Amino acid sequence: MINLPPIIERVIALLTEDTDASVTYAALEARLALEKVCYDRLRQCHDYISHAQLRKWQPRQIMNTLIKDVDQHATQTLTLHVSKSPSRADVEPQDDEYVEIGTQIGFDPKYIEKLWNALAKLALHVRLPEHKEDHIPAYGEKEQIRDKVKEAVRELDRLSKGNMIFSGVPVGGDITFECLCGEKNCRRAALLRDGQRIFCINPHCDASFTVKKDGPEISFDGETCDFICQGCGHQKHLPWRFFFEKLKFGDRAVFNCHKCDHRNYVEWRLTQVAPVLNRPRQD
Repeated sequence: MINLPPIIERVIALLTEDTDASVTYAALEARLALEKVCYDRLRQCHDYISHAQLRKWQPRQIMNTLIKDVDQHATQTLTLHVSKSPSRADVEPQDDEYVEIGTQIGFDPKYIEKLWNALAKLALHVRLPEHKEDHIPAYGEKEQIRDKVKEAVRELDRLSKGNMIFSGVPVGGDITFECLCGEKNCRRAALLRDGQRIFCINPHCDASFTVKKDGPEISFDGETCDFICQGCGHQKHLPWRFFFEKLKFGDRAVFNCHKCDHRNYVEWRLTQVAPVLNRPRQD
């Protein structure tokens, strides 16, 4: 986990210098520390989510993704205790003696985002001039920046009291499957949603899957797009990410039919369509 005390000391030292530049640098250090806190929670859970599906890198978006897809307790305060003695049938769990192993300190992603954005707004952006004669200051308002950095330090100091980060509480268990590339993928079964898209955990693999849930049964179907060969009419199932994910408007994907070897082309185009109007029901 991130060792926050040295970062906090560095931020306080910069505030103590009390120059426009040092207070600005303190804001940068504090903002980076807030990012690191969220990214460290992600790092602990990275076995359960593909990096390619983290479309937004902002701390709050990272945490929301983890809560939704990996660990619903990622932002909560949790403490791990271990029993002093082996489990016995004649002793109820609540009556046993426990030793505290460690604590994960929780936080509010909305508050982290608010601090993170405020530090950037006050200290890390040059003010936009309103007219030709408007002066562009070298730094922001020092006292406003200082107050916001102190607020961030208080939050970082609170978070520094934790000595453990959990990789998730797998309520309902994990489910694993093997991709065609040979990579073993693992997901939280309780958090999977019917129709959800998931990518292979291997960063060099472009395979993607659609989650199918039928009661307690969960399966992973390869995500494909189906095309008819223009040479022989054979239906081709093309992996979506491999052929189409990175195509831009006007780009073409090319595939040869393995039945007749005819070369087929697929192209992104803007197409006008006519909506299907809701007609009155006739009984």
